[in-house]
Amino acid sequence: MAAQYDVLTMGRSSIDLYAHQIGVPLTEVASFDAYVGGCPTNISVGAKRLGLTPALLTAVGDDEVGDFVLAFLQKEGVETAFIPRKPRRRTSAVIMSIQPPDRFPLTFYREGCADRELTCDDVRRAPIERSAIVVVTGTGLSHEPSRSATYFAAERARNAGTEVLVDLDYRPDQWAGRGLFAAAVQRLLGCASLAVGTEEETMAAADTDNLSEAIERVLACGPPALVVKRGARGASIHTPGGAPREIAPFPIVVLNVLGAGDAFASGLICGLRRGLPLDRAVRMGNATGAIIVTRHGCANFMPTMPEVEEFVREKGGW
Repeated sequence: MAAQYDVLTMGRSSIDLYAHQIGVPLTEVASFDAYVGGCPTNISVGAKRLGLTPALLTAVGDDEVGDFVLAFLQKEGVETAFIPRKPRRRTSAVIMSIQPPDRFPLTFYREGCADRELTCDDVRRAPIERSAIVVVTGTGLSHEPSRSATYFAAERARNAGTEVLVDLDYRPDQWAGRGLFAAAVQRLLGCASLAVGTEEETMAAADTDNLSEAIERVLACGPPALVVKRGARGASIHTPGGAPREIAPFPIVVLNVLGAGDAFASGLICGLRRGLPLDRAVRMGNATGAIIVTRHGCANFMPTMPEVEEFVREKGGW
């Protein structure tokens, strides 16, 4: 039976306040643009704009910021029916200044935030068995009860035969130490059909500063494949016992790197749902990630499929 949803993403959502003035520190910023953000939230919007049918399992507070997030998602066409509102909790917020080419400082406001309060009961209400792919993230493991809910979602998806994509999504300021993140995410990787992360996130997941060793440790946890995002150098695919496969990037001029990994994931998922081999799906992820780094924000700026196709043609093709 065909899945009702191409992808169900689970975890963070937020209001993102991006500095309107580019190239200056936060102390010199006079105004902000308000967008919607959070890794799984961005991925769900990106997937929708590429023509997929996504559902999102996050949580928002019973506040106007929650209204802001839900209204945007509903306008985009992301399924929000499974998003609970958590009384006495606030919707998460992020503030960022944009200082190209390599400074993009983030400040997270996540104390007592709603999406940390996702529970196993919330997962039970979600359409995991009706989704082709479930995306879970490392940040979802940083606090209870969302940690138990994330494990439960991954285990339920695996038992249902649903593909599980683990986005390592390591945010150091959400953890007391890298070793705690590694221990938590390694258990999650045991449910993974595919793992995705940057070089830094891969090393954090293995609690080592040696990338080759980290890749081996991550694969030893169980995923059949690991995709390592390498920014301007493209991406690489790693499998147990196999030689790495390098996937070429698309050259661009960077405005803002935030959201690149989430756009990459949406392109990767789109490629997989189109039946493309993993190498070609990763190349699609490189394209969507390259497009978003030329733009001001994350979810609000995710590319459509016609934009991706035009971008690839301009860059010389697949």
